[in-house]
Amino acid sequence: MKTFIKAVKIIIAATILLIVGSTLYIRFSRYTDAMVYHTNGLEYENFETSMNYSEYYFEIDQNTQLHGVLFKPKTQDPIATIIHYSGKGMHLMASQKYYEILTKKGFQVFSFERRDFGRSTGVADNSLTLEEDALYVFDKIIVDENMTEKPIVIWGQSLGGSFAIMNAAERSDKIAGVIVEGTFNSFPDIGKVYAKAINLENFKWMIPLLMNNDFPAEKEIKKISKPIVIIHSDADEQVPYELGKKLYEASDKANTEFWKIQGKHIRGIFDYEEQYVQKFIDIID
Repeated sequence: MKTFIKAVKIIIAATILLIVGSTLYIRFSRYTDAMVYHTNGLEYENFETSMNYSEYYFEIDQNTQLHGVLFKPKTQDPIATIIHYSGKGMHLMASQKYYEILTKKGFQVFSFERRDFGRSTGVADNSLTLEEDALYVFDKIIVDENMTEKPIVIWGQSLGGSFAIMNAAERSDKIAGVIVEGTFNSFPDIGKVYAKAINLENFKWMIPLLMNNDFPAEKEIKKISKPIVIIHSDADEQVPYELGKKLYEASDKANTEFWKIQGKHIRGIFDYEEQYVQKFIDIID
């Protein structure tokens, strides 16, 4: 009997060590980072657009070159610059339908593709590296001759909302304000929503242990002193409405507006075009 009990204790201890070891490996190897930013080879051969534009390539290191484009109005000087952080699967060929609306209203829009996405190279497996990339590109583009002397609004959608809030918090003195749509309050919370995708549907409590939260939007949003608009559809099936509300609850209500809309995920600019564009105008005014 003693031998049996001893064997059971050994098995239990070994199981605990295996679970702890596996958790630590997943966390510190940043396995979930690679999953979050993997885009299933969403790239294209040549950049094409019917819009006025300037194209940029940012050399990060010998293996990494980031592709960015500044889309410009056709009939007037820009009234302001919007720096856009797009959703997970929105490269610069796919995002143009959003930019057409804004450029027709007098805005110019800049966006770039993160590592291993679109025409950008490099490896997207570390949130901290991607954060550094975003700030590097921001610092480079705002001193470009096409950008100076124009107010800057940061705009983030879905996954891009985390980048937008981080950028706005880190460079608050350089911007007029920030708008996010269909974004979430933290990576662990959105990770719980997609737990089934990594076979952890019954172990959602483990997600905060497995995922790094290098874009803690709930904390970062408190640092932003400029106007903030949070837009979220109550019918959003990709990022639950409750996560957008959590983000708002964490913000300073003195400078933050929450706009509840209806419709599909990050489709607000198409469903509420005039009201949506007015949010940008209100910020620069």
